[in-house]
Amino acid sequence: MSRYQKRQQKIWLNLIKMNLLSLIIGGSIFYYYETQTVIETLNKKINQQNQTINQQHHAQTSLINANHSLQEQLELALQTKATLENEATSQEDQLVALNEQNEQLNQNISSLSKQLEDLTKLNEQYISERPLSVNELEVKYRNLLGEAQSKAGELENAKNDVQKERDEIQNYYNTLNEHFYVKDDLKVKLVETRTTDQHYWLAEVVASNETPLKGAMANNTYNGERETISSMAKRLNAILAINASGFYAKTNRPMGAVVRNGELISLDTSYTEEILSLKSDGDLTFTTINTEEEFKNADIQQTFTFGPILIRDGKPLEIKDTSYHPRTAIGQLDDNRYVLLVAEGRMEGAKGMSLQEAQQIFLNLGCETAYNLDGGGSTSLYFQGKLINTPSDGNERSVVDMIYF
Repeated sequence: MSRYQKRQQKIWLNLIKMNLLSLIIGGSIFYYYETQTVIETLNKKINQQNQTINQQHHAQTSLINANHSLQEQLELALQTKATLENEATSQEDQLVALNEQNEQLNQNISSLSKQLEDLTKLNEQYISERPLSVNELEVKYRNLLGEAQSKAGELENAKNDVQKERDEIQNYYNTLNEHFYVKDDLKVKLVETRTTDQHYWLAEVVASNETPLKGAMANNTYNGERETISSMAKRLNAILAINASGFYAKTNRPMGAVVRNGELISLDTSYTEEILSLKSDGDLTFTTINTEEEFKNADIQQTFTFGPILIRDGKPLEIKDTSYHPRTAIGQLDDNRYVLLVAEGRMEGAKGMSLQEAQQIFLNLGCETAYNLDGGGSTSLYFQGKLINTPSDGNERSVVDMIYF
């Protein structure tokens, strides 16, 4: 190889080296900038996720604080109720004492009246002999009688004031009873909400093993009969009750499998959706029961059917239906703590409630489970002896079953 060829070869090698070096440097720079872009994108996503987590944490904290505030209000109301009951007892004792004093005063007046009659007779007998002394005695007596009657009037006025105060206390006590029911085995707090176009109630229930969530059938039968919630509730001495399952119009039989008090009453293989089930520990869950074998393998005490499921394991499910109707729904907060929702609809001032709105209410309260029950004209809320809501039909509709405490 000539010197010229060697020189040309060396120049080409140098050019190739420079090109390779340029490609390596250019590739490194390109990779560096691409890596930086990916890192910045990831950092933005991480920041967005952190913001979302912070917002969710803040919302959860707010809900917890709101629930604590409601609990404190309930405890304060219970303390107030106890204080008012003590005051009412004290007022009753005072009223009894005033009545005794009034009776004693009436006896004194009767005795003085008799003395007046005796003095009048003496006056007639001795008027000629002792006119001045008898007249003076009569005047003195009449003055005493006037004082006695004046005191009796004052006592009667005091009695009226006590009765007025007692009536005020009783009215407040009655108002409390319209919103609370508190016993050792069952506690209920009923909250009414009215806006420009909605009217609904939320009942928070703390049940117990002695008074658990129960289900009942119309007329205590399973052969297609119907009965109003008020009638069922009064028959079973229920404190709180709502309508429950949907039913077939032709047969009046409830949809889905029916379980009452741990006994399988009937199967409905045409209904394939999950149904609301109550376990023996008081937890609400969702199950599918198509055979007796499936029932035997499940721990189920009660079932209720309509749907859709609103919340499962604390998470909302997608709901496409956006219509507004009267609604009945139930949710569970934790062990033996439930929330009942009843919304009026199809009337002036109450257009009803969408499933999404009902779902959000249960989420805001912190419910782990929530389920939509039969609504429309069937929607009914019974509490302490009376129907609370106004049914959209104008009259209370007969239904096939109910949930009650």
